[in-house]
Amino acid sequence: MSEIPTTSGEVPPMPENLIDLGQYPRNDVELIAREYLRCYYLDILGTFAKEYASLSEEDETRINIISTLEAFEHTIAVLDGNEEFLEAVHGNLEGDEEESEDKEFERF
Repeated sequence: MSEIPTTSGEVPPMPENLIDLGQYPRNDVELIAREYLRCYYLDILGTFAKEYASLSEEDETRINIISTLEAFEHTIAVLDGNEEFLEAVHGNLEGDEEESEDKEFERF
């Protein structure tokens, strides 16, 4: 990663929390990026649930956060090639899976 000098000509030190992805193979970089997106998506989703879900549906901030979440969902699905992660986070909306699990549990 190239370092950009400041206006005084000094090169600032790299922040300690950044990962130099150049040291990893391409497949690993893709996995790291996908995992980062998942973690950030969960963070935004948690913030939305705590702070913005109760706002009116016409609230501009709420609309913007929902748009951001939808963009993350689309990107995650495209990078993963499926929607398994999103289904795991949101559960099966039809309830079919829960019904079959309930029947399996009731067997015992």
